[in-house]
Amino acid sequence: MKQKLGFLLALGGIFLVVVGGLKFLGSRGAKQGVLKVNSTPTASIFLSNKHLGQTPYEEKVDAGDFSLKLVPESTVTPIASWEGSIKIAPNLLTFVNANLSESEFTSAVDILWLEKISSKGSEIAITTNPDGATVALDGEMKGITPLSLTTVSPGEHTVTITSPGFATRTVKLKTTAGYKVNVIVKLALSPGSEQPKEASAAAIATPTPTKGTTSTNPPKPYAVIKDTPTGFLRVRLEPSTSSTEAARVNPGDKFTIFDEKSGWFQIKYDATNKGWISAQYAEKVE
Repeated sequence: MKQKLGFLLALGGIFLVVVGGLKFLGSRGAKQGVLKVNSTPTASIFLSNKHLGQTPYEEKVDAGDFSLKLVPESTVTPIASWEGSIKIAPNLLTFVNANLSESEFTSAVDILWLEKISSKGSEIAITTNPDGATVALDGEMKGITPLSLTTVSPGEHTVTITSPGFATRTVKLKTTAGYKVNVIVKLALSPGSEQPKEASAAAIATPTPTKGTTSTNPPKPYAVIKDTPTGFLRVRLEPSTSSTEAARVNPGDKFTIFDEKSGWFQIKYDATNKGWISAQYAEKVE
């Protein structure tokens, strides 16, 4: 069966997801979806370390879970790279738009993809980094991220995401019966905002950030926690942003990796307990 699905990028970092306009033909061969990537400025695209080309980009690729890295082309002002996890579903579109800046804290990235669901309704699932952002749908407050909206009427909608200290992000989309629109938004710090300090984050953190190994290296493979917009990284009970937070770890800490799932590392954050951290903010050392 032919599926007609497409995305239209509007100006100013606002996105419109449109059902219709992009045609995918069923195939008896390898299952493929379409990856579309836009960025400002132009960047080289690496899909699980394979160089695909430069932005803007739109091609069929094999379906599956991948890491995506955007490396900006040389500019007068140094621009930070971005790397994250994406999912490409058969016969559907995954759309990534990145507004890259001098650091990862001031860069904003949006990932949108469609997912077939069993119900006849239409849904929207929204995740943000950092989480805890406020979501409004068509001007009506709906809740705090991560958020799943399961009773969305088919048609055009506007999703507005706000969080103190971060630039507001707006997503315009069109839902259709039988599909869920997944939206992941990495928020950028607002102009003039400072990177959160580890001490201030620890003062309000619950639970208290866990101490990892810093001076010596743990058994390989291990993860080194990268800088994050919040000054710490959440450890969750399951490999999902909607899972319960079990602990918090600090940039520079090192933890042995016990297991891996798409976009997640399992670590032991104290003497007895294990949890999952986002691979987006951890460097794997083998």
